[in-house]
Amino acid sequence: MSCTEAIVLADNEFEESSRSAEEARQIVLTTTDCRQIQRYLDPPANTPYSLEYAYHLLGNVAGKNIVDLGCGSGENLVPLAERKANVIGIDISQELVSVARRRICISGSKATCRVGSAYHTDLPDESVDVIFCDAIIHHLDIPSVRDEMWRILKKGGFVVLKEPIRFSQTYATLRRMFPAREYCSEHEHPLNQKELKRLCERFTQEGIRHFRLPLVPLFQQLFRLTSNSIHLLSDRVIRAFPLSQYFATVVVMRLRK
Repeated sequence: MSCTEAIVLADNEFEESSRSAEEARQIVLTTTDCRQIQRYLDPPANTPYSLEYAYHLLGNVAGKNIVDLGCGSGENLVPLAERKANVIGIDISQELVSVARRRICISGSKATCRVGSAYHTDLPDESVDVIFCDAIIHHLDIPSVRDEMWRILKKGGFVVLKEPIRFSQTYATLRRMFPAREYCSEHEHPLNQKELKRLCERFTQEGIRHFRLPLVPLFQQLFRLTSNSIHLLSDRVIRAFPLSQYFATVVVMRLRK
């Protein structure tokens, strides 16, 4: 399917596509930051950073077919391609896909991307080894995207996902006191426990870790701590007190078919 073909959009996809047009206009691409790419090529299992851990869960993907579902402006396409995978990015936004293509061109990476729906990717059954989802599921209808991922994944294939979560009702109430960030849509919200459980149905969960306690932004503002220091502190608290996972704001896991 070419990017000029019409795509039938669900209500939330239509809103996300419209919202993303403004987001795309704010993006300025320059040269590829090789240091940023390097950190995702072989990150350790104990990294305090959620995205690095998501890349750790990929393992050796050389020669594998990877779909970056909801690829946005393509930030993950380049490091995925640098890990020698066959990468295709899919996003509902024509504007963001255009940015992603420019990013690929600047980096010289061997990756492709196209406009498409997460509910109907038009990929063949059991044709994909890995699906990479970086904060996309919480925008979508969970049963629909879950069933599409199951359909296109090969047996033994897996999804690596990083998603915002909010299990604590107390924290959810306090969070409503602060204005939503720019470009946040009405369909977008952190996954609760019930939604996360629904997403994991049929899959086998592997390597689950929780990240980023609410103290991260709070301490950054109050004590002017560096990003590295506060992420290390949050990670140490979660490891020392497992019950604190309930207040984590990000989850990373691998879901195997």
